[in-house]
Amino acid sequence: MEENIQEMDKPKKKKRIPLILIGVLVTTFTILYYTNANVSKMTNNMLKKVPIIGERFEQAPSIKEQEERKNKLARYYLSLDQDRAIDKLIIMEKEDKKLYEDIILKMKKYDLTSTNELVQKIRNQKIKKDILQREIDSIEQEKALYAEELSKNYTKLGLLGTIKDLEQKIIDLNLNFEEAAKIIENLKPNYSAKILYYMDQNVSQSIKENISQNYLKNIQNQTQIYEKYIHDMKTLSDIYSNKKIEEASVQLQNKDTYSSQDLGTIFANMDYLMASKILCEFEDSDYLDNVLKEVKIFEELNEEESIKGISEDINNTLKVLEIYKRDLKTLKLSYEKMDSKDLSDLVNEMTSSKPKYKQYKIDEEKSFKITEEDLMVEVLKQLKPKLLSEVISNLENQKSAEISRKIGLPQQ
Repeated sequence: MEENIQEMDKPKKKKRIPLILIGVLVTTFTILYYTNANVSKMTNNMLKKVPIIGERFEQAPSIKEQEERKNKLARYYLSLDQDRAIDKLIIMEKEDKKLYEDIILKMKKYDLTSTNELVQKIRNQKIKKDILQREIDSIEQEKALYAEELSKNYTKLGLLGTIKDLEQKIIDLNLNFEEAAKIIENLKPNYSAKILYYMDQNVSQSIKENISQNYLKNIQNQTQIYEKYIHDMKTLSDIYSNKKIEEASVQLQNKDTYSSQDLGTIFANMDYLMASKILCEFEDSDYLDNVLKEVKIFEELNEEESIKGISEDINNTLKVLEIYKRDLKTLKLSYEKMDSKDLSDLVNEMTSSKPKYKQYKIDEEKSFKITEEDLMVEVLKQLKPKLLSEVISNLENQKSAEISRKIGLPQQ
């Protein structure tokens, strides 16, 4: 019985062997079809002649056409921005690893540097879930938060304070250029532009090299805007230097027109004596102090020789002008006690063709002179209208017209 069973199993074993062999042959052929261009081409040519399914293989692209399509796709991916190209390549790699590798090879032929950069970024994305990478990302995040916190503190320090502190930290090696760039990028572009504009040029350039391209473009745009602002303020400085002091003072005190920072820039670019005379007419002493602080800040930010020492010169001159004002007040009180006829005689004497001067010393090198005529004119402006009218009427016609014009009285 057992012999009969064994005899029956023999045909079954004989049938299995051809099936396994056929499976191996089919698998081998499939691999060759998809990996060997010659086998694929030969097979397609043979199958084109087979009824019904032949049409499908007739429409199959040739090897040349496939290569052209891959070349076109490679060029297209290189033309995209990096983020879009990376997304598309990652999807392709998941769906067709072989096609992905072919496309990458062709992309390298067109632009090796850009393709290598794309491949590296794709690899970076793949390892992002790695524990080590997560730790690195965590460190970078902490650095970003620290830079953001520092940026908030620098905003409170003000422009000059920020520049000095950043430069000092870099000099002391407490901050490198990459870290400084991160801090800068957390600030508003217009503020960052001013920091880099006034900072030591070598330090500024090194920081710029570590700033992202998009943010750097914003800084460059803001720098152009700021340079135009400085040019406009210097132009206004020239304009107000040629106006009457009273008129210039009234216009420049208008807070709706100019900020204290504007005035700091305008006066810092003006002759110190003219700037002092205009500022001396400011009515709000607190606002005057703010303007003087801005003059000092602008001076410290700039290295121009013409601006050096301007804040000290203006402060010293303002003190001397206060003495001059007190002198005027003393003369006014004295003149108001005089008879109008005697005062008219004094006016004639002090406005003669041979003027005398009174010198007001600002420092060891600087001083300014006031003629007796100028002094008298300023006193007359402050006299009571009745007394002034009597004094003017006692003068000769020519002298009366001349004095009236100088103190700003309407001509008869």
